[in-house]
Formats: sequence, structure tokens, C-alpha cells
Amino acid sequence: MFCPECGVQVQPEDPYCGECGAKQDYAPLTPPAVVVEARRDSSKVAMPESKPESKKPKAAANVQLEPGTLLLDRYSIVKRVGGGGMGSVYQARDKRLADRLCAVKEMVEMFADDYQRSKAVEDFQRESEVLAQLEHPSIPTIYDYFVESGRYYLVMKWIGGGDLAEQMRLHGGMVSEPTVTKWGVQTCDVLHYIHSQNPPIIYRDLKPANLMLDERNGRIMLVDFGIARVVRPTEKGVTAIGTMGYAPPELFAGKVEPRSDIYSLGATMFHMMTGSDPQDNPLLIFDFQKNPRPRVINPAITPDMERMLMRMVAHKPEDRFSSALDLMKVLEEHGSRLQSRPAPVKAQPMPARIDTGIPATMQPAQASVPIQKPAMTSAPGGSTSTGNKPIEWVFCGHCGQKIANDDVYCPHCGSRQPNAAAGYTPGSGRATAQLVVVGTSDMVTPFRIDKDSVLIGRTDPHTAIFPEIDLTNYDPETKVSRRHARIYRQGDQFFIEDLTSVNGTIINSPSGGSVKLSPRSPRVLSAEDELQLGETRLRFVVR
Repeated sequence: MFCPECGVQVQPEDPYCGECGAKQDYAPLTPPAVVVEARRDSSKVAMPESKPESKKPKAAANVQLEPGTLLLDRYSIVKRVGGGGMGSVYQARDKRLADRLCAVKEMVEMFADDYQRSKAVEDFQRESEVLAQLEHPSIPTIYDYFVESGRYYLVMKWIGGGDLAEQMRLHGGMVSEPTVTKWGVQTCDVLHYIHSQNPPIIYRDLKPANLMLDERNGRIMLVDFGIARVVRPTEKGVTAIGTMGYAPPELFAGKVEPRSDIYSLGATMFHMMTGSDPQDNPLLIFDFQKNPRPRVINPAITPDMERMLMRMVAHKPEDRFSSALDLMKVLEEHGSRLQSRPAPVKAQPMPARIDTGIPATMQPAQASVPIQKPAMTSAPGGSTSTGNKPIEWVFCGHCGQKIANDDVYCPHCGSRQPNAAAGYTPGSGRATAQLVVVGTSDMVTPFRIDKDSVLIGRTDPHTAIFPEIDLTNYDPETKVSRRHARIYRQGDQFFIEDLTSVNGTIINSPSGGSVKLSPRSPRVLSAEDELQLGETRLRFVVR
């Protein structure tokens, strides 16, 4: 079995893909007809006819195009810039047009069955047809579409600059409210444009990885129209496709409308301003009766923005903003208010952190540096001083600046700190834990488990996955899934849960026992347990 979203092999009993988090559905389906129709015959993309499957030449599915490869005797590959399980995206030069840079999107013939193949080809064809009929400064222009050696290619305008998942990484896992507001306005502008088509086009997969920032003008670009959909007023039973956590509830009931994209935009803005990935708790994260509101996670968010976010991700479409245009006007007004408000008072500079080049949310715990606080003086009313007291310095998980371990909020970015929120202070007796990499000769700093829940996996900026315990450097053969497992605590007990990983999670106890975890079945961790994730081994240490 293969995940229809990313192409990675999954087990039949897995409800979600361990690599991308997509919901798996193995029920036999009838291949749907192509639903996107160009508004004018002149804008229709001429689709090349495929040869019969038995006669079609195929390239090896796992072979990437080398720099210098010439496609259609025209497009010279420069480098690979992204992609997933079903293909890649390359930067190329058009030899017929003065070596103009372009983006070449590739789909490889690698599918588990005929239905998956027909569905993938349909989505690829749909993307070319949608792009051919749209003209907007935030939508890339399509240049060409062709089939060569069993691979489908779509040639588009080259957009320099990274996606918003990359921007989050560069900002330490969280982006400021004024910047997110500006990006939200530009995204609403392009959503209003596609929703205004007749019939409307619904994007259906809005998330940080599908929004790029054009390096030339700083404009938001909406990319990857593979599952964008023309929806007619009478159409029912729409296929539920999207990304868990960003997809609205109605999509999984076979319903979709313009306000579905507003939900996904709200989830995207929530992620960028709070640093909390909706994919970590896709079914419940926006149930604010059970989960923290945005300002609880990041107190720097204004009350107005919190209200907007909560309205955007309302469970019922009728409780959201009525249209992208309506939301755009509200965001524009909010942006103007943010510009006119007084500048916040800057926090006093803290001791400089060492720049490792790694985002704070991906760094293992740093060694604590005891520094002396000045002695407190007696206050009016007879309160006594505490005397000199050593401070344990840690790093803020959002902005990466050095802060005191007992700070409830970061003085630099205002985010609430998990240690202080949980009542932890040095020497308080609350148990702390670490994961130590086993079987390496390198000097490795242990990963400290200093939150109530930490994700273990591999970083993937394209899908905005930044695990607290990032095993990328210790997993050369990528046996660890991007969202492999999580460790969480309840009181003084720690639990580990496998998140439907591809290669599983094994616990080896000091007594010699071994058990492989069933997906989504938490198990208590004991001191000195050895964990095996793929081929990477970690020792669980309690202090």
C-alpha cells in the first residue's frame, strides 16, 4: 500500500500516513471524471496522449534528473529544489528563450494500482488546466506541459524565494503578527480572485508549504494547484483531499465551498503566529473549549487577531467570515492599526546566545550556565531580600533567545514558557528527562524533554514539520519518519506514542525485554529504557 498524498509505503491498518500525516482510505473508489473546465476554448491546455501502459517507456521511479539533463530538447535542468514521493520540482533554463529560468514540476509513474495512477494523472492535468485559465500576480504562469519517458512535466514561471514553512524556520518557528497580517491580506486577494471565477475554484490545500514568498517583490504566491477544484452549486460528494490539521471539517463530509479555504488560511496563520502545528492534533486543536486559545500560547498576539483567528477556524462554515474579500478588508484595517500603535518597549538584552544555525525549536538542550542575580533589596512593608541566587538559563522555544528558566513569559517575544507554566523550577523536585543518542562516537548533547509533549522525527521545511527532538543528523538512511513518535508526561510519568511511523518504535528495557509499539497506543517509559526508531537508538534518562 502507498500513501496517495506522498507516495510512501504504509501498512493497511494505518489510519494515517507516518510521513505526511494524510488520512488513508483504502475503500475501492470509482475514478472521478476531470471536473475543471476552461472558461474559454483558447485557454484549454492541450494534453498529450499517453501511450498504452505496456508500451510506455519508463524511467526508474527513484532516479532524479541530473543537472544538465535536457527535456524536450529545450529545458535544461539546473538543480532539484523540492518534491516528494511522486516526483520532484526542478529549476531549469529554457534554451529557446535566452536561458530564462523556469520551474519544472515532475510526476513519476510510481503507483500501487491503476486507480492511483489515473487519480495522480488527473490531478496533474487539472493543475495545468487551472493555471492556464488564471491570470493573477500571485499565481505562477504556466509555460508548457508534456510527457517524456513515462514522466509528466509541467513548466511554470520560476518563483525565487522559499515557502512560508521556510520563513517560519528562519524566524525561529514563529512569525510576527504584522508580517502574518500582510501575508494574510495578499493570500485573501488571490483567494477572492479564484473564488470569483464562474464556477468558483476552491484551492482546498492551503498551508505554509503551498505559499511561496517571491524574492523579487515580497509577494505571496499560491502554488501547487494539483487538487484545486471547480465546484458547481449543485455538486455533492466532493472527494476529501487536503492536509490534516489545515483541512476544514466539512471537507471530510464531501462538502467544499469558498469558506473552506478561509478555514485553511486561519489554520496557517495560527501556526505561523503561535508555532503550534495543527498537524500535531488535527482533530481537536481548534476546539478552544479544550485547547489553549491563541493568546494563551503566544500572549504577544493582539485580542483582535485572536478573535479573527478563532472566527476563521470556526467549525461551521456559516460562523466564519462570509468571503475572502470580507476577511481581506478586516485584515487590511487591522494592519493599519498595527502600524499606528506605539512601538513596544524593548526588553533588556540578555546574554548573547551562540548561533548554531539551527532553529531553536530543533536544538537539543543546551548546558545550563549558572549566573548570579543581583541581591534583592528590602522593599517597603518589611519584605526581606532573597540574597544572591543562581539562575539557570535556558532558551525560548519560540524565538531562541536566552531566558531564565523560571520566566513564565519570554521577555523577547512574549511567548508562554512550558517549564514555568508547568510549575518547574530548578531544585523543585519535579522529574526531568533526557534522550541520549546511543551508538555514535560523536560528542552529542542530550535532547532535554522540557515540555509536556515533544515530537520526535525529522525536520521537513516543505511541510512545516520541526520536531523538538530532530534526529535528521543521526538518521542518514531516513528510517525515522518526519512525525515518528511523541513523548508526553502526566504528573511524574512519561509516555511514548508511535505516530503511525513507517518503520515503527521499539522499547528495549534494561532487563532485556523488548516490545514494538502499536500505532497510537501510548506506553509508560521507565528510566534507562532504550528506544529504537528505525535504526536510531536513544536512551531515556530520568533526573
